[in-house]
Amino acid sequence: MKTDRIVIVQCRLSSTRLPGKALMTLGNKTVLDWVLASMHKIPADYYYVATDEASYNEILPVCSRNQFDCFKGSLTDVLQRFVDLLNTLPAKTVIRATADNPFLFYEAAEESVIDFEEKNKKSGHCDYLTYSGLPHGSGVEIFSADSLKKAIGETVDPYDHEHVGPALYNHRDKYSCEFVPAPLKYNFPQLRSTIDTYSDYLRAISVVNYLGIKEEAYTYQEILEALNASQVKNPIIYAPSVEKGHGTGHLHRCLSAALSSNAFVYMPNDRSLAECDSIIEAYKEKGLSAQQIIKKLPDESYLPVIVTDAFSLPLHKYEEFRVNKALISIDEASPYSDFSDYLLDIIPSYKLERRANFFAPSLIEKAKNVKTEPQSKASPVKSVLICLGGEDPAGLTIPAAKIAAKCLPSAEITAICQAPEDFTFGNVIFSPPVKDLKEKLYQYDLVITHYGLTAFEALSAACKVILLPTSLLHVKLAEKYSFAHLPWGPLSEASFRKALNSDDILPSWEKLTRSATEPAAKLASESASDSEKENLASVISKIAQGQRMLCPICGKTPSQPDPIISRNKKRTYRRCKSCGMVYMSFSCEEEKKYQKAYFFEDYKKQYGRTYEEDFDSIKAQGKRRIDNIRSICSGFDDKNILDIGCAYGPFLAAASDAGLKPFGTDISQDAISYVQNKLCIPAVTSAFPEIDTEKEFGLSQFDIVTMWYVIEHFKNLDEVLSKVSSIIKNDGIFAFSTPSGEGVSASSNLHAFYENSPTDHFTVWELTKCENILKKYGLLVEKIVSTGHHPERFPSIKKNKTQKGSLRWNLIEKYSKLMRLGDTVEIYCRKIQK
Repeated sequence: MKTDRIVIVQCRLSSTRLPGKALMTLGNKTVLDWVLASMHKIPADYYYVATDEASYNEILPVCSRNQFDCFKGSLTDVLQRFVDLLNTLPAKTVIRATADNPFLFYEAAEESVIDFEEKNKKSGHCDYLTYSGLPHGSGVEIFSADSLKKAIGETVDPYDHEHVGPALYNHRDKYSCEFVPAPLKYNFPQLRSTIDTYSDYLRAISVVNYLGIKEEAYTYQEILEALNASQVKNPIIYAPSVEKGHGTGHLHRCLSAALSSNAFVYMPNDRSLAECDSIIEAYKEKGLSAQQIIKKLPDESYLPVIVTDAFSLPLHKYEEFRVNKALISIDEASPYSDFSDYLLDIIPSYKLERRANFFAPSLIEKAKNVKTEPQSKASPVKSVLICLGGEDPAGLTIPAAKIAAKCLPSAEITAICQAPEDFTFGNVIFSPPVKDLKEKLYQYDLVITHYGLTAFEALSAACKVILLPTSLLHVKLAEKYSFAHLPWGPLSEASFRKALNSDDILPSWEKLTRSATEPAAKLASESASDSEKENLASVISKIAQGQRMLCPICGKTPSQPDPIISRNKKRTYRRCKSCGMVYMSFSCEEEKKYQKAYFFEDYKKQYGRTYEEDFDSIKAQGKRRIDNIRSICSGFDDKNILDIGCAYGPFLAAASDAGLKPFGTDISQDAISYVQNKLCIPAVTSAFPEIDTEKEFGLSQFDIVTMWYVIEHFKNLDEVLSKVSSIIKNDGIFAFSTPSGEGVSASSNLHAFYENSPTDHFTVWELTKCENILKKYGLLVEKIVSTGHHPERFPSIKKNKTQKGSLRWNLIEKYSKLMRLGDTVEIYCRKIQK
């Protein structure tokens, strides 16, 4: 059926930001293929790509296979190019798209065309129409062919001639142009789907990798799903060591993870590892896309999560990588590891002083193929494999082969390296690198290697293992984890025979990985069983969804990273070097929602009763706090008080009983309804510090402002404390309670304290640091009350199983109060003029 429509896709290959982007590969076809597939979904009489003469020959084959005609015109005057094409055809309605938008909403395009045509059928008139609010790069423009032909003679503006549409909508005194808000199902202006830069191209690759390759154009629902997917929003880029002398294990591990998760792998131009290209080709044969290998990192418009696997990352690399969304490091032994948001240890290490977030030897991929007949120490060795990685930087393969041939003359020995000319031992076979070596290890009775992945893979295949001294560190690691090994120094027959007869030649996977638990990694390793059914890629994907946070007081990225206080499986804590605040700097926990369940089910899980059931007990605490406020406040006559995060109002009730005029605010509607209807106290549902107290309560300032176990929930404390200071009258009181970072729990077991800290506590206050922090906001600390005293948490009480009420118990309790070792603290401040 004749439509009087023409689809024109504007295309050139001379883009300055990303040259040739229309012909860049995206999945199994070009970017232009994706664009044309989408535009062919729109019914029209004519389908054209309008290009320039220089681009014509390269673009023509793509046009032909997508049933598009190709027209060549002016390179710089695109408006002239369009008009020249329109002068050859009788079309009335033009549907314009550009060749750098592979994820067009063809459904929205068709609706907008119909809208345009309906407007022109009625008494009104429309020259130009587009939907506004679509993802940037998913929309088209509709305009009248006759109007465009007329407009070209009325403008000499270079911008109008370069971009076509402005020739109409920049001259609305002459042309009727409408920017129609897109229907809600399409309206997602915060999203971006165009390809204007290299970073955009990487995002487009992520979209295709997420959705999978298909011949048909993606629907708008599929595109929206992909653009909102974590895999696309938080792209993962593995950065393995590709430096000569570092071996090939890092590269193998990263390529394997990328293969199973559609992540990218960074291959910088200065890589010196000779085996890089051949290893990458082997993974391409397994299904890795060439587009997953990148030589350049994206810019700030598409910040990735960088995952390093380098053993010891140099400082300049840390400085390059830290500017991204997050930095995760695997088996990192560098002295600069404080730069890393998250440390994942997989291979057991040697005396690392720093603490890992997660220690998970279970993430070492075990061999699926295992020897069917179990070996014993006395089992004869009939087949031997000597493998020292892709490089063998210590040059031990040939010496080891000679010694093995002498000590095991009847065994068939395979050495993975190039055959030397003068080698005379007939029972040694030299082999090039073996594909999928892990799954072929079971064929050998004995594997001779160095400390690393191959050693663990060999023991998982039930092989005997002997480790060679490629470095002093490798020897220490072999000793620590009870592998049969040769000592540091030149290889000898005597040391080889000793290792061959060692009780450790057939190590147990379970025993070895259990003995690998470092004290510093104990907490993290206790959770290692959680990952038994996971692989490295899936664990990294979960961590990559985490959020990096800055100091909530200073809000700046320091030139050098703030020192680490503690790491655990889900979180990292640092101390700000500038202000001293301890804060959560990284978390991969799901953000908590403060709804009814928070005060009922969640509260009951922690305290054994609901918040409402605990109301009277909390109110009693409120009365005590009121007395503390009274002790530093000159009378309560006509004084008002604002309780921020008032919950169900127990403190407000105590304040009212004390003769204060209470007001409350909380983000939970259920809680505020209770305060309003049951307690009859003025309260509003509002976030802090966004609340406008003048509008809500008719008060711009208060005599007293309080926060009870609320302040630790804010990510931006600078805004919060600035607002608090602004709404307190001079000489007014600010009082708050919070967990103490200097209580008995933190003092006796720091890492357990942070491990058990609630996931929505973003700061940890310390009594010795609070005065300087609060002074910045004109708040002078008048009183500190140490609360939450728990003698049962003192190590001596635990060790001696001291009974409550005993002399020791009572003495410890008094000591706790004297030394302010309570696990919570109340801080009372006075507002002073700054």
